[in-house]
Amino acid sequence: MSPDATLARPIVLVVDDSPEILRVLGELLSSRYQVQVANGGQRALDMLERGDRPDLILLDVLMPEIDGYAVLLQMQNRREWHDIPVIFLTAMGGTEDEERGLDLGAVDYIAKPVRPAIVLARVQAQIDLKRARDLLRNQNAVLEEEITRRAAENELILTAAGEGIFGIDMAGRVSFINPAAAQLLGYERSALLGRAANFTARHDRQAGGNFPPAECPIHAAMTSGVPYRTARDTFWRRDGKPLPVEYTAMPVRRGELRVGVVVCFADISDRLRYQEQLERRSNYDDLTGLPNRNLLNDRIAQATARCRRDGCEVALLLVSLNRFKDINDSLGRNCGDELLRQVAQRLASNLRTGDTLARLDGDEFALLGCYEGRDGLRLPQQVIDGFACAYEHAGHEVFLSVSVGVAVFPRDGCDPDELLRNASAAAYRAKTAGGGTFCFYSTDMNARSIERLEMAAALRHAVERGELLLHYQPQLSLRTGKLIGAEALVRWLRPGHGLVPPSEFIPLAEELGIIAGIGEWVLREACRQNQAWRAQGLPALTVAVNLSVRQFETQDVVSMAGQALRDSGLPPEALELELTESAVMADAEAFVHSTERLKSLGVTVSLDDFGTGFSSLCHLQRLALDRLKIDQSFVAKAASHPDSAVIAQTIISLGHSLKLAVIAEGVENAEQLELLRDWGCDEIQGYFLSRPVPAKDLALMLAKQGPVLIGLTEVASIPDVLDELTARSATDGIQSCASWSSAASPSCV
Repeated sequence: MSPDATLARPIVLVVDDSPEILRVLGELLSSRYQVQVANGGQRALDMLERGDRPDLILLDVLMPEIDGYAVLLQMQNRREWHDIPVIFLTAMGGTEDEERGLDLGAVDYIAKPVRPAIVLARVQAQIDLKRARDLLRNQNAVLEEEITRRAAENELILTAAGEGIFGIDMAGRVSFINPAAAQLLGYERSALLGRAANFTARHDRQAGGNFPPAECPIHAAMTSGVPYRTARDTFWRRDGKPLPVEYTAMPVRRGELRVGVVVCFADISDRLRYQEQLERRSNYDDLTGLPNRNLLNDRIAQATARCRRDGCEVALLLVSLNRFKDINDSLGRNCGDELLRQVAQRLASNLRTGDTLARLDGDEFALLGCYEGRDGLRLPQQVIDGFACAYEHAGHEVFLSVSVGVAVFPRDGCDPDELLRNASAAAYRAKTAGGGTFCFYSTDMNARSIERLEMAAALRHAVERGELLLHYQPQLSLRTGKLIGAEALVRWLRPGHGLVPPSEFIPLAEELGIIAGIGEWVLREACRQNQAWRAQGLPALTVAVNLSVRQFETQDVVSMAGQALRDSGLPPEALELELTESAVMADAEAFVHSTERLKSLGVTVSLDDFGTGFSSLCHLQRLALDRLKIDQSFVAKAASHPDSAVIAQTIISLGHSLKLAVIAEGVENAEQLELLRDWGCDEIQGYFLSRPVPAKDLALMLAKQGPVLIGLTEVASIPDVLDELTARSATDGIQSCASWSSAASPSCV
């Protein structure tokens, strides 16, 4: 037998003062058990003290010093020994002796002289019983440990759970409750244990009142045994405040017996508030608090249904603010937002009971109402008249005007989308007519709307498809009679449509938010073309490129200009960048810094449309400028309006005082030129000199430039060149795009 097998055998301790008995029993038992021997009671106790732990002890009763009864008595008094089974060995056959031993805790008796078969049978029986007891004890210990572990886990789960959990017994009283439930309800846990549970769940109304048992879902789950899942209700806190909850009630059974119900609930106050916020945001405008497009659609559907029932008409007015973007650009978005709130309040003054005022996108509002007869005809004019008074912001008066489009149900549309679309088309017609007026929808407007959408889609790809081109309007020095520069003006050659006027596509590009990309292309192309002219050996000139407000808002124009110069190889002094006066006033401090950075590149910086934006002279003297450009509105009236003549002379004088060159744009006749020359203006551009021309035609001008006449002084005469260009254009069948006014937009007209 292997050592491991020997160690695994049960251990039997034989205690007797007779060496013969020890020998006989040791030989008898050693084949089945590990046998240990002790020749006296004290020796046995010493072995137990030492840590030996036999599975069974054969203990002689009569021994000197300490007999078997005394040994057994000490074992019973020791916790670690009292469960070791003891069989007494005795030569005494009295019943009283056996009863005494059994009373002390012995498990059996073996009489001497021993009979081997009896000894083996009784020893094996006690060993088997010992093993069964040990196994049962171990299993019980494992079960108790598992029960303790699960109870601890359950308590931990209940304690850590964010949801409220409580149990109810069949009497309807709280049998357990976790901390979260007690906290949500505003109680201490001890105050709820044993309390009637239906105090928490009540009817969802402020009057409260406990659920009658017949109506209480929790009570129903307990009595029927059917789970009640994901119900919304209102529990009530200790302080009397309602607690909106979502809860489940799960019956608890022990076998077939229902013993109660477990309720798990969650506070849904935050969720309900969030849902309410989402619903409000989906239906109302954050800035003005007015209904938005989504809610307006619902109101239109309701109004048209009422119209069908009552026989009235539904009028939808789309109110679009004119040039509101200029206010945002010049006064800032915060001012624009405040004005929109004031506009909403003023429009609301026109509402009758049942009307709806909504804010759509940006600077558009909608007014919806049901009318009979000609009542609806008066409303658009009332809206327009309401903008006659100025708005106030930060001590300033701001005047606004609107364009109003009107669509009427059922004549102009049968659903919200169609009515809104047609009202928008009518508003656009009113805006293109100059604004400050209203227009009723007519069927031909949709065609123009579709055309405008198609133009917008095509314009988005005009740069990448190479459909844009530049024309150049020459600039002449009145001192030398030479061409000294040209302003780059963008044109769009739209496939299938020819040249599109800048007055049509530039505002559309600004509206689409792509004007900055077009402006960058203009800058890069102007630099490339000017360098190409220089490479051809043509006289050097400066090309002026206008920078829009949007470019300053969305791009680093200084880095962009520097990169365009590096890519083209154009010397910085051959590039002029024009800033509009209104753009400067939108953020004067930022533009002061920007002009300084632009000047550090070595380019020329000019201020365009000067005299139209109410510039602060304090800011003007801080800008790093080279030229002022007199707006064409003053030039056009210089000969006929004394005020315009005075403004033009003042600008020239102011520019020279600041050591700036002054150029006048929009010169269209000799009289204007003569006045400007007499006032000391340095340079001119305009139709009297030349319309904007393609790059190849300007190259021809530069190549043929020679002595001409201006006024009474023989210094220049370009008409011959212009005549030749005009004749060639007529021969080639090319329409001159220079016939369109350049007043529409900065940067590219």
